[in-house]
Amino acid sequence: MDSEMEGFELESPPSPPTSYLSMESEEDQPVGADKEHDFAPLIVDLERAASPETKRSKSECCSVQPREGAFFPGNGVNLERAASPETKQSESVQPREGAFFPGQGPEATHQSFSSSENMMLELERMIPEKEKNLCPMGIPFIFKSILKTLQELKKSELSQFKKLMRRTYPQYFENQMEDFDVLDVVDMIMERCGKVIAIKVTVHILKCMKMNDLATSLAVETRRIMLQHELKERLKMKYETIFEGIAKHGCHCYLSRIHAHVHMTEGGNGEVNDEHEVRQSEIASGRQSTPEVALKPSDLFEPSFVSERCIRTVMTRGIAGIGLTVAVQKFIVDWIEEKANQDIHFVFPIPFGEQTCVKMQEQSLTDYLTIFHPEIGAMDFIDSPDCKVLFIFDALEEYRHTLSFQKNGIWTDPKAPTSVDMLVTNLIKGNLLPNCLLWITTRTAASRLIPADYVNLLTQVHGFTDLQKEQYLRKKSCDENQARRIISRVKTSRTLHIMSHIPTFSWMLATVFAEQNFADDQEESPVTMTELFTHYSLLQLNMMHSKYFRDNADTPEWIVRDRDFLMKLGKLGFQLLEKGHKEFSLKNLKDCNLDVEEAIVHSGLCTEVFSLHTESQPRVFCFVHLSIQEYLAAFYVYMSFRVKHKSLLDQTRVFPPTKLFKGPTLLDLLTSAVDKSLRSQDGHLDLFLRFLLGLSVDSIQRLFRTFIPIPESSTHCMEETARYIRKKIEENASPDRCQNLRHCLTELEG
Repeated sequence: MDSEMEGFELESPPSPPTSYLSMESEEDQPVGADKEHDFAPLIVDLERAASPETKRSKSECCSVQPREGAFFPGNGVNLERAASPETKQSESVQPREGAFFPGQGPEATHQSFSSSENMMLELERMIPEKEKNLCPMGIPFIFKSILKTLQELKKSELSQFKKLMRRTYPQYFENQMEDFDVLDVVDMIMERCGKVIAIKVTVHILKCMKMNDLATSLAVETRRIMLQHELKERLKMKYETIFEGIAKHGCHCYLSRIHAHVHMTEGGNGEVNDEHEVRQSEIASGRQSTPEVALKPSDLFEPSFVSERCIRTVMTRGIAGIGLTVAVQKFIVDWIEEKANQDIHFVFPIPFGEQTCVKMQEQSLTDYLTIFHPEIGAMDFIDSPDCKVLFIFDALEEYRHTLSFQKNGIWTDPKAPTSVDMLVTNLIKGNLLPNCLLWITTRTAASRLIPADYVNLLTQVHGFTDLQKEQYLRKKSCDENQARRIISRVKTSRTLHIMSHIPTFSWMLATVFAEQNFADDQEESPVTMTELFTHYSLLQLNMMHSKYFRDNADTPEWIVRDRDFLMKLGKLGFQLLEKGHKEFSLKNLKDCNLDVEEAIVHSGLCTEVFSLHTESQPRVFCFVHLSIQEYLAAFYVYMSFRVKHKSLLDQTRVFPPTKLFKGPTLLDLLTSAVDKSLRSQDGHLDLFLRFLLGLSVDSIQRLFRTFIPIPESSTHCMEETARYIRKKIEENASPDRCQNLRHCLTELEG
């Protein structure tokens, strides 16, 4: 604590980097209202001791006129002076200019009492029956702690204290304070400094006066607020900036500059957005629509909401890239900046991914917390009833250790060492720190790792609404013209409009479009939908390598194992597409040699769907969106042609590479795909066709160069295919089919 007193921070909104002031500095600094002065109405009962150190002459007290803007904690400070000649009721007492009393606003600050009798009656009314049980984190407690400490000073010592204050911190205490008594001094410190700096200033001045016992006593008494301050400073450095997509050196930005709220609702069975550009949404039999209850992350632990619903543990789930971690980050930053959830004293984010890196030796809960938050030291008051704590366990799907809820017994002592598994499971069960709050976020498929009995509230994040999507794209764009082009492109493409509700997809959209060179008069982007989905698949694979396999994911290139993995997923997607199915089972995964953990939890391309009777039914999965399934199916068909020289659209013809003159050509593959799409009655192959054509163009081939040789230019083949499609447009009378064929021509032009 001693080293901490050598300097203090002055936070100056809005949120550029925090400026630091040395406790020894003699330079003037601008004095501004500290945001810590905003607090809920509270009453502090302060009693002046009848001592020579705090008495004023009768002439000074006949008309009390304290300085302008006097600080009263909670907008009401109850002052009770000991009976003395200085406070006779017969004398006129005028309240200080700017002093706030309960029930009065700033407009009443100049109101005066007509007589001292009225003043004393008012003061009597404001004195609470009990002075104890003040929250040790609140302004009233700090006010009284500093006051109690300074009341130990003699008159000469108080005078020296005031002189040192003015000399050391002229930027805060520029006015004369010779006639200030101890209550006025504390009032001035709290008004000018705020609660944290007030403690640091008082402790530092006492140490300068060689009154180390008093300084230590105050530091110990106010230790919680100082630990909270240190925790907030560390969390601010970590969470006020963000990496989008994959973390790269120098690519972080401030959360406030790009953050857009996401749509969160109560409940949810993990279903994905089933809107589609071509195919109509199919409502599963027996599914009943229920009204959604929209929530904000800051609502989850509001006292009224928590008490009404008896909430201790909240689980929030969603598909990959839907905005779970960013929602957590925004919650933490809002708490740090005192915008929400100020009844929570300590917030401890402990991401599951970081827990995986911790050695699993036995340790106590307080020791375990110190690994992630070393600034809190030995937090021996964590189990106190008046200490409200929130633990945030983010990204459950990244946890690589076991969670043995059935095997582990009961553990209740936060100071005794045990296994990490025992600590985490008993925290979630509620045996350890039953009064704390927990927030767990997870991809949908991993949520089954936590038994439903231990979750009081289940919420689901659905990504961006249309308005939130536009707000985000405008923030990400370098200028208004670029933003207008991107938003226009998203609105005119039904598939992009649907997919961009996923924040990661919107980020990828903005990033890819920003790299394109637009002519001044060019309204449309040269980027095709196939290129966007290829970048998105690459992004998800790189994130999978980075999160779960700890690979270097800086390079935006494909490798052979990515190709093989996507071909397995694509085979599954193609089989489902031909059958007209969207959901699949564990057996379907095994038939395609896919590991359920890698495909469903890690890849970010699939998810699990939960029903109301999940425990009694087989597990059901689906792709995060039908368009992802169609893209991967097209990828599988195209790669089977390129790697195995096999046309899956014409199973009767399989030719070895040595007989290319008899084997299927790329033109054969593409024209047969056009014919097969047109034969479909419901258009379920339309988007598949667009992706297959887009994967065949030269610009996409360059993205695959790391695992297949770049073929000779396909320009001639693309021209012949385009001629074939135009012929089909002339022959086909269906407006919907003709519109899709025109989209196909756009893909070929990429």
